[in-house]
Amino acid sequence: KIYSAGPHAPMRWQLPHLSDEDAAKRAADAVEGGDGSGWELAGDDFLPLPLLKGRCVEDVATLMLRSMAPKAAEFAFPLRVPLRVEQLRTDLFKGVVCAPKDRVWLYLALCIKRPLLLHELVETFLTCDPDMREHLINSIEEALKYIPASEPELLVLVQQAAPETERLIIKVLHILVQTSQGKEPLSKEYGVAVTRLYNITKNPRLLVPVFDLLERKSLLDFLPAVMQLEVEEVTAAFQQLIRSKAPTLSIPELLTELHHMNNGTENIVPVKFSMQALNVLFGMREQFDPKVYGIVIQALVEESGSLPTLFMRTVIQVVKEVPRLCDFIVMQILPRLVRQEVWSDDVMWRGFMIVLQHTFASHSGGAARVLAMLPMSQLEDVLVQHPDWKAQLREFMARQPP
Repeated sequence: KIYSAGPHAPMRWQLPHLSDEDAAKRAADAVEGGDGSGWELAGDDFLPLPLLKGRCVEDVATLMLRSMAPKAAEFAFPLRVPLRVEQLRTDLFKGVVCAPKDRVWLYLALCIKRPLLLHELVETFLTCDPDMREHLINSIEEALKYIPASEPELLVLVQQAAPETERLIIKVLHILVQTSQGKEPLSKEYGVAVTRLYNITKNPRLLVPVFDLLERKSLLDFLPAVMQLEVEEVTAAFQQLIRSKAPTLSIPELLTELHHMNNGTENIVPVKFSMQALNVLFGMREQFDPKVYGIVIQALVEESGSLPTLFMRTVIQVVKEVPRLCDFIVMQILPRLVRQEVWSDDVMWRGFMIVLQHTFASHSGGAARVLAMLPMSQLEDVLVQHPDWKAQLREFMARQPP
């Protein structure tokens, strides 16, 4: 209750992430202490109230935090405290409520008021064994959820990240995404910082929380890697783009890029991952205008060269699940496919026939018009398989001028 973050300058050991030159600028009024770790006290038993309100509490919390690391762990800067403070730490460790994994809570509480302290937490994390690291990753949310996402020290934390802290940084990013929802979005600088780390570690899970903050070129370059993650992570990444007020890649562009991953001559990613990504986006269609599918389907069918491998699969999904676009598909897309001789590709032809089957009953006039456009050999094969379509085709032909 007496703790106050106050305006006091940080000590050198609180800035392990900075060079000596940069740290000197932040700790200008702590120079007299040499390396910033000494104390100027009249006696070991006397602690002035101003110190109790700030530095003393921070020192005790840091002693507790560092004790979570192995005894042989070395820190960049030593933490030297008066005997009285050391005795206090010793007494605390004797209690049943101060087991090793419980020693982080005071420090996390101070981080809420003084986010600068997070950097020492990262340094301690690097010295801990795997079990304690996992505990710190799972515990850091207790501080971060109360720190505004706009806090500059959080950005510095990500900018200073190293491969060894990757898992901790991923946790930090996911928490920041949650705490910033409905508020001011994260800075684009987070995207730059994560891109730097990704180029070192090549772990696409890093990209998920900041997918909408990546530069356009980076997003397009990294999209194949993100598509091959677990479905929950692909969903989270696409969700970032959909929620973004100024996405670097629009939904029509994303849908187009997903289709371009596979064609008759190249598979940038295995087809199963493209199918998964397309399913994820299709499942989000209520969050954007379904007309996007009409726009993209028309653009794809008008492109030169062969159709994307999963083109007809998407068309089938649309006619099954988005009835309002059926008329567009029958009147605009199917005739275009006939003009492109869709029967020359067995996969596309099978998809074409499935679309006709799903639309013939509700759009018999348009479907009969499509049948009438087929060459005689293909039409005969179709009518052998679907003799019930002959009546609608006769009616359509009877209505045509002589």
